[in-house]
Amino acid sequence: MEDQWPVQLENCRVASPAGELDVATALDFAFLLRGTASKAGADWLIVDLRRVSFMGCSPLHDLCTAWDRSRATGRWTRVVYDQASIGRLLRLTSLQERFPRYASIDAAWRERFAGVST
Repeated sequence: MEDQWPVQLENCRVASPAGELDVATALDFAFLLRGTASKAGADWLIVDLRRVSFMGCSPLHDLCTAWDRSRATGRWTRVVYDQASIGRLLRLTSLQERFPRYASIDAAWRERFAGVST
């Protein structure tokens, strides 16, 4: 997994991992999601998965942890993706409602759902 450290978008962090997200890269992904959590604005998080070539189940725990941390402060974690395989993974793990699909970072920021990816 190629890490791209989160950047700020107004009061929101954007994390954009690339490559494979699986058991071998789960710790790196967790660190990417938590990496700047102590900084102001860290509770709003957009995770842009468009550069991810494969995603297994292993990173879902950390994605859910980020979501829980955001919700605890009245904020959110949103996921951007365009791969049907990620949509299927979220659906099969009953996480599709928690992480609806956003087509772009701007759409996630403005809460414009992209619909279901099968």
